[in-house]
Formats: sequence, C-alpha cells, structure tokens
Amino acid sequence: LEAELQLDRLKPRLSRRVLLLRGHQASWREELELDTGPPPVCLNLTAYLRDEADFKDKLSPVALSLSLALPEGAPGMVLYGDTLVQAQVWGNAAEPRGGHVP
Repeated sequence: LEAELQLDRLKPRLSRRVLLLRGHQASWREELELDTGPPPVCLNLTAYLRDEADFKDKLSPVALSLSLALPEGAPGMVLYGDTLVQAQVWGNAAEPRGGHVP
C-alpha cells in the first residue's frame, strides 16, 4: 500500500504550522508492505508545532489527512473501505476538544 500523511494540509506548503520531527517536513509518504503472516507493524510518526513567532494564524484548526492507495500497476487488486481519513485538531494539550484521527 502507498501511504501519504499530510499535516496542516489546508495551508500552503511554506506556511504549514506542524512538521514531522524526522526530516522537518509537513508530509510523509511510504510504501507499506502487507503480509498474511505475523501481525502488522505499528509505525509512529512524531510531529511538532512550530514556534508561535513563525506563523500568524493561531486560531484555525490544524487539518491532518492520511490516504492509502494501491501501487500503480497492481494487477487484480481492489482496495475496500476508507482510503482517505481527515481530521481537524482544535484547542491545545491542556484543553482537548476532540478532533483526533481514529
């Protein structure tokens, strides 16, 4: 499966407020291998909010998206279910108000 994560996706690339700790980018893309053997491997990505002085917009929610797709040229394969998950995160760590990605 091809997986792609976009952080703060409603903002232009250079104005994104949230970046991944690894690589300091607002997006991540990787091909995931699925196997019928052992249970799937869990992958954790850590993101951080840029310093408040680096951006003006402090009120709008941070939109996250995760999309899954079959690799190009995957013969006879069909992907069922949700292939795009989006969520908006509001508030701060002291006052969570929902918006987590399931």
